Amino acid sequence: MATLKQENTTIEYYNQNADMFINTTIDADMSELYSEFEKYLSIGCSILDIGCGSGRDSKYFSQKGYSVTSLDASKVMCERTQLITNNVVIQMKAEDIFFEAEFDAVWACASLLHVSKENMLQTMLKIVVALKDSGVLYGSWKYGTGVHDSKGRYFADYTEKTLTELLAGIKNVTVLKLWVTADVRREKNEEKWINVIIKKGGK
Repeated sequence: MATLKQENTTIEYYNQNADMFINTTIDADMSELYSEFEKYLSIGCSILDIGCGSGRDSKYFSQKGYSVTSLDASKVMCERTQLITNNVVIQMKAEDIFFEAEFDAVWACASLLHVSKENMLQTMLKIVVALKDSGVLYGSWKYGTGVHDSKGRYFADYTEKTLTELLAGIKNVTVLKLWVTADVRREKNEEKWINVIIKKGGK
C-alpha cells in the first residue's frame, strides 16, 4: 500500500521536475487515444481531466470545443496548465474528488497509476459518481503486475486480468473497450500501457 509519505513524494517529484516532465511529454502524439475517446463525445460536453499535468490534453479538448475542468495533485502542474488554458484548474488528488453527476466524460491518462491498489476501487467509484448517466471514462496505467517506485514516484501496474477484476467491483458500468498499446514516446516505445473506456450505465 502506498504510504502518505510515498504519495507526498510522488507529488513533490512533479513539483520539482515539472520542466523535465513537460519537455518529455508535451509533444507526445496522443491522436489515436483522443480518437478512441472522442467516439463517445459530442462537442460542448463537459470533461474532467484528472492528472492534467502540463495541460497538453486539457488544451486539446478545450480547442475542440469541449468544456474542460482540469485537476492535478501537483501545485506546479496546475500552474502550468493554467498558463496554456482558460479552464477551471483544481489542485486535488484523484482520491479526493467529490463531484456528483457533473461530467459527460472523464479523461485520466497516465494519472490513476499513482493511486494505490488499495485505494483504486474507491477512487474509481468516485469517478463513476462524478459522471452523468451514460458518461464515459478513459483511463490508462502502465502494463505489469504489482507496484513499483521510479525516481521517487509510486506506480500501481495492471494487466488485462487485474484491471478486469478491478472493474468487476463497480456496479452499473459497461466496459466499451480494453486494449494494450505501446508508449507513444519513441524512446520508451518498448513500454506497454493498458487502456480502458467504460460507460456509466448499459450499452
